[in-house]
Parts: sequence; C-alpha cells; structure tokens
Amino acid sequence: MQAGGASIFPDVTTCTTLNVATDPNCGSSIFAAYAVNQNFRTPYFFNYSLQVEKGLGHSSVVQIGYVGSQGRKLNIMTNINANGEFATQFPNAGNILQENSIGTSNYNALQATYRLRTWHGLTTQVGYTWSHSLDEVSQYRAVVADSLNAKVDYGNSDNDTRHLFTTSISYDVPKAPWAHGWSTYLVNGWQVSSLWNFHTGQPWNVTLPFQDLIGDPFKSDSNFTVNHSFTRNIIQSGQSTGPGVQWVNPDAFGPATGAFGTLARNKYYGPGFGDVDLSVFKNIPIRERLKIQLRAEMFNLLNRVNFASGPGAVNSDGTVRDTIGDFNGAPGIGPGEAFNMQLAIKVIF
Repeated sequence: MQAGGASIFPDVTTCTTLNVATDPNCGSSIFAAYAVNQNFRTPYFFNYSLQVEKGLGHSSVVQIGYVGSQGRKLNIMTNINANGEFATQFPNAGNILQENSIGTSNYNALQATYRLRTWHGLTTQVGYTWSHSLDEVSQYRAVVADSLNAKVDYGNSDNDTRHLFTTSISYDVPKAPWAHGWSTYLVNGWQVSSLWNFHTGQPWNVTLPFQDLIGDPFKSDSNFTVNHSFTRNIIQSGQSTGPGVQWVNPDAFGPATGAFGTLARNKYYGPGFGDVDLSVFKNIPIRERLKIQLRAEMFNLLNRVNFASGPGAVNSDGTVRDTIGDFNGAPGIGPGEAFNMQLAIKVIF
C-alpha cells in the first residue's frame, strides 16, 4: 500500500467469494488463485566428485571419475484444490496453484576423458559420460500430477541423457621439407580439425490424459508400423501421413483406469543424436605478422537425419516429424542440420 491507503496495483481486485462462475473479481475458472506455502524454504544442492588421473608418457593423460549432485527443497507447483483434498471446501474456485519447496533431484555420472597434447602435430580429446538424472519436475513452475503425493512424478528428468560421447581432433599437417618458393604456399600450412558428438535421446512423456501402459510401445501391429528409420510416407491404419519416423505405437497406451495411470513419468526416450563436423584450414603467410587463413567448415559430414528428442518431440500419434534444430528454434546451417558447408577468409595480424 502507498500513503493514503492507495494500492500500488490499482487494478487488482479481491476475490472474496471464491466463485469463479459468478464473481468477475475471481478471474478464470482455469487459474482461479495462487498461493505460497507458509513453510516455503530456500532450495540447496550437494555437489561432489572423485577424479583419478594418470599420465601416459609425456603427451597424454587419462582421467576417470564419479560426479554427483543432489537437490533438495526445490520449487514445485501443486494444485491444492485438486484430487479431493480441498474440492469440497472450495467447490467453485477451480484450480488453486501453490508454490512449494518439496522437490528433489539427483544426478550421478561416470565420466572418462582422454587428452593428447601436441603429438607430431596431433591434438585430441575424447570424452564419455554415462549418467542418470531424476526428479519430480524439470520445468520451472511445472505442476505435478498428484498434489497429495509429488513422488508419483518422480522419474527420469526431462534432460536425462544416459550416454554421451564427444571427440575433438586437431591435426597440423607436417611441412614438406622439399617445398621451396611458391610451392611452399601450396603444400604447407594445412590444418584439419573435427568434432564428433553422439548421445542417446532425452525422455518424452505421455501427460494428458493420464495413461495406462497396455502393450509394448516399440512393437508394430495392424494399425502402426514402428520404424526408427526416416521414411517419406509413414503408414498409419492403412493411410499415408507424411515424412518422419513412427517412433512408438500409440496403441500401447490406453486411458487410465486409476487416478493417474500406470505409465511412469518420462519412461521412454526419443531419438538419439549423431554429428560429425570437419574443418580444413589453409594458412598463407604474407609477412612476419600477417597471414591469410582460408577456411572450409562442413557440418553434419555424414548427412545424418537428427530427429527431435525430449518433451514434446513425440506426437500423440507416436510419430517424430521434426528435426532437432527446427524443434529447438534454430533451423538452418550448423551442427545437426542436413549436411552444409561454409567458406571463409580470415586475415590474422
């Protein structure tokens, strides 16, 4: 309140009746009210790791370790006017969304790295991560399914990536000792580098309506043919529906017979990702402190089709029709998209 009793939010009205059907001050029947738990706490995390490193000769190092993280008192939104808890007390209020600090998360990973430092012009780093991340809610201010028992939603995190393999390689092509004069500009000064990135997919979830698992989602039937290879014409129930992949069989899911269904949150995973990029540089010395670099950079050298993964990637008919770049709002040139190449000239001085 300001001086004189005036509100700093003059357009805010008070919903005294909690009847969204008849009281215009109570707003929408979808989001009638918001609340904050009186016992709301500040979230905190425990992070820990153990690494073992061993040198191999004078140029390479191998490292292996365990990395873990635990989150407690995390922000979770619950609908306290749902599931019968307060339905008889506030029958006209619709949803009452409450901020709570009851969420948890945990992450555990095995990480291995090999580094080679400048051996005959070759520099490389290879990394592998085997990990698992779990929580009740991954999205900020998302609402859990069961406000009486948030642990119903405890499962794989939205960004859970079980296996990740990365490699970076840089190679300075040795100079040709026989080259002199103009020939040295042609055969010397070459550099090749490459980036590799492969990882398994992220979870997707059947959320609305809540579902029972009644079959094998990766088994075909007379209506749907599960096929994880790209096809220009997906055949569903005898009809062509366009390009993409039939990732799962939707006949494996049925309406929930209980309150929330038997299908665990984020139980299944979407398509994986694979990308190999290659760059070729040519350094041309002009003067002692001046050189020109010609660059050719090729993305997705193997032209792999990288489909979207994670929440929202798998459609209700079990298909995945979008690529990862377009799905994440960045279609076009770059890693993960269809094979593309860019040429550049760089002046270094």
